[in-house]
Amino acid sequence: MEHLISVDLGGSKVVAALGRLSHNGEVIVVDAVSKPMEGFTRGEVTNIEHVTSAIREAISELEGRQGVKVDDVWVGVSGKHIVCADNSGFVYVGSADGEITEKDVEKLKENMNNVQAPEGKTILSRIPQNYKVDANETIGSPVGRFGRRLETTFSFVLAGKVALERIGKAFQRAGVENTHYVAGAVASAAVVATEEEKESGVIVIDLGAGSTDLCIIQNKVVRYVASIPVGAASINNDIRSMAIPAGMIEKLKTKCGYATASAIPADKLNASILIKARSAHQKSKEIPYRDLTTIIEARMLDIIEFVNSEIRSSGYHNRLASGIILTGGGSRLAGVDVLFKERTGYDVRLGAAEGDISGESMEGTSAPELATAIGLLSIGIAESGIAPSDYSRKETREVTTPQPTPEEPTTTPEEREEKTPQAPTRDKQPQEKKKGGNFLGKMAKWFNEAVFGGDVVDDEMQ
Repeated sequence: MEHLISVDLGGSKVVAALGRLSHNGEVIVVDAVSKPMEGFTRGEVTNIEHVTSAIREAISELEGRQGVKVDDVWVGVSGKHIVCADNSGFVYVGSADGEITEKDVEKLKENMNNVQAPEGKTILSRIPQNYKVDANETIGSPVGRFGRRLETTFSFVLAGKVALERIGKAFQRAGVENTHYVAGAVASAAVVATEEEKESGVIVIDLGAGSTDLCIIQNKVVRYVASIPVGAASINNDIRSMAIPAGMIEKLKTKCGYATASAIPADKLNASILIKARSAHQKSKEIPYRDLTTIIEARMLDIIEFVNSEIRSSGYHNRLASGIILTGGGSRLAGVDVLFKERTGYDVRLGAAEGDISGESMEGTSAPELATAIGLLSIGIAESGIAPSDYSRKETREVTTPQPTPEEPTTTPEEREEKTPQAPTRDKQPQEKKKGGNFLGKMAKWFNEAVFGGDVVDDEMQ
């Protein structure tokens, strides 16, 4: 096997990516597809026909474009059914002089592998934490130390059994027999955080549409995983109360919204967004930037409160020197990093896939929406034993699907008169990596349209 596919199931879309391994050990992100999906709410299948259709369409398009057939698929899962639980175990050291060997460690791991999941749960991963030798904690491998009793605590990442079975059923109907499941938060953290951040302690928060996933890493070990069943899409429901047309709520939020009032540029503090009337019988609507921001901030504060609670529950709140990394589609919201810093007290940065991604990859790998899918590729390639292979991108014909042009918010005439070319930059996004020529540029354009839609309001909203 030379390639595999990863699938990130979101609240409103499915993102699938195809990857290979380069000869220098880096992940090559060959291609990616984003398809709208219904019937998947907060990490659980609510309509299997809709979910199956979206999965089948995404995987088939990847395989068709690249001329491959993939048997194994690595799937990111999230939602309120994802929980983390600790379990401890011990063995007596086998050697007469008390020297701990690899055999003792393997025996301890084998004992923990025999631990059964609680009723209604499935174990996604078993992660060894700190080892103890005769009740004295040791950092790193205990091999070579002396003692009589070797003990460790394993962190078990658990998923709801029924939720996982329904997801598996959808993949089977889509023609995929072999599925491997990873908590979405773990996948994102694998490629978003640097090795230094993983060592000193970091929280990776994936702001998705239907859920907010959280992974804490310290001393390069995953310590805690959680999934909060509230995501960026909940903001849309609040904005809908302002009688905004449903087709333009997401665009209004992402192109005109701010997560906190302190992030609103000075020239927009007292300005409004003009929503044009849809017909001659209706009136145009003005929404002050402050009012829109107030709605967004209120929901973001709810999410941050849940995040703070999970961080305290982890027990690692005072061992996170590298602070918070925000990723996922919700991290594109202007000022979200500012609000998280204000309300959590941690340093905050925006992040996307960085580590071990080959320069041969398609452009656009730094899009935060792709972090989970690329993380799944990285984990899957490492655990599947895929052999490095020569890679030559297959030329594909770009296909554009006509889309209706949505109504767009505009600024008021007064605001347009006040605008100058020196207006502050709205978004603080990671720099895109330059990875190719004209074809890769087309791929980046295609993926941006697939994820965000072809008709985007510009920052100046003229």
